[in-house]
Amino acid sequence: MKQRSSWKKGDWVKGRTVNGELMCGYVIDFDSNDGTVKVAVVACDRESTVGRTVETLNYLIKPFPVQPFNNDQLRSLADLALITSDREWFMDLSGQLAKSKSTVSDRKEKADNWFWSPQR
Repeated sequence: MKQRSSWKKGDWVKGRTVNGELMCGYVIDFDSNDGTVKVAVVACDRESTVGRTVETLNYLIKPFPVQPFNNDQLRSLADLALITSDREWFMDLSGQLAKSKSTVSDRKEKADNWFWSPQR
């Protein structure tokens, strides 16, 4: 299992607390010298831990898997970027949306070229 020596504040992680509880949350702070990470717990198998900040060992957590956004989600996030007047985020989301549209059209074009129909 690959271990990270340092985390960034805000990184989403999942893993175990030092007490063995399964949890997921985001990094509040880390100490690479001690090998500890402070995590704001969003979900946990012990309900009393949810909403708290716990300190756990670096090797007990790993990055939370991130799924790519679909086109509808990208559009919603672009709307949010417009509402918050975040130009850089909007431009990034617009680029991702344009890239995903071109990828979809390329796949469709390749599929159309691959398919041979006797009606032609």
